[in-house]
Amino acid sequence: MSVLTCTLFLTAPTSCSKTDSATDSNTANGAPVYTGETAFVKEEDKLTNEDDEKEGQDEHGRVWGTHTFATAQDAIKYMESSPDAGKYASGIFHRMADENLPYLTKLLNNPYDYFIVVDKQIMRVILFDKYGREVLGYGMACARNYGTKHKKADSRTPEGFFSAEGIYDSTDWLFTNDNGYTSPARGQFGPRFIRVKNPVTTQIGIHGTASPGSIGHRVSHGCIRVKNENILELVKYVTPGMPIIINPSTRDSQVNKNEGYHVSFITTDLTGQRREELEAQYEEEAKRYKEAAEKAAKERAEREKEKAREKKSNPADSVSSGNAAAESAATAPEPAVEPAPSSAEKTEGE
Repeated sequence: MSVLTCTLFLTAPTSCSKTDSATDSNTANGAPVYTGETAFVKEEDKLTNEDDEKEGQDEHGRVWGTHTFATAQDAIKYMESSPDAGKYASGIFHRMADENLPYLTKLLNNPYDYFIVVDKQIMRVILFDKYGREVLGYGMACARNYGTKHKKADSRTPEGFFSAEGIYDSTDWLFTNDNGYTSPARGQFGPRFIRVKNPVTTQIGIHGTASPGSIGHRVSHGCIRVKNENILELVKYVTPGMPIIINPSTRDSQVNKNEGYHVSFITTDLTGQRREELEAQYEEEAKRYKEAAEKAAKERAEREKEKAREKKSNPADSVSSGNAAAESAATAPEPAVEPAPSSAEKTEGE
């Protein structure tokens, strides 16, 4: 695991430059400019290895547990024998034991009070306590493109088991798109920004939005949006280092599979009914799409065959039609030739 060694700004800094020499190019009228999806990490900020940290601690000084489980049943026995067995039983962990034991093992060793799941399948950001019980949940928007993130500017949301790198006041941030255009409108990231630490980029976070109508849709460059009132509530529970899991949807998983990748997921409701319903809905939609595509292809093939049959059965019509066109062209009057316009007469479009 790599960790980022950079200073966390609790309020918007006076400069969002990626290097000190680039300060002027990344500010507009004194406001921080958000390049890509964020610009609060400098190029000279280095990544350090886990070996550089104190043994048993993460970069935030928290000591993780060391429990390991060979089977799902081992994890369940651990929870059932715990003084907090009742709390575990009322959360999602028992289901997770069979579904995703590696994730569950991390969460059972989690030293933080909470963790977040960004569920792209049901388009919700969900806060759980350390026992797997849902505390808060919000509708969300995420990246327009499907599949996990592989590089900057691919308009994808990364998927996997990550952590909160820091919390920022993003009230005055400005957005610069992939083409270098900086919008003068402030507030596009809402009042707060939770950076998601992941191995691909420092430019992904959970934040507010100036477009609440986008919630529920795949529209962003890669970040996760929630309503401004939601992000202000969520950050009260977030601590740097806290786990953040980003779930792929069924469609994301299919894209990942086609590209040779596999990303684990967890079911975020106790019964799994919601995810199963959405998976069934997606499969039905995919079936209808395939059937419609096959029907359209069949109809096109039939039309081509019909044209070929008509041409074969009426060769004389084709010849006479061609002769008539040639005679018409031969007898048509020559068009008048207009003088070329002077430079003064040319339009701006020319």
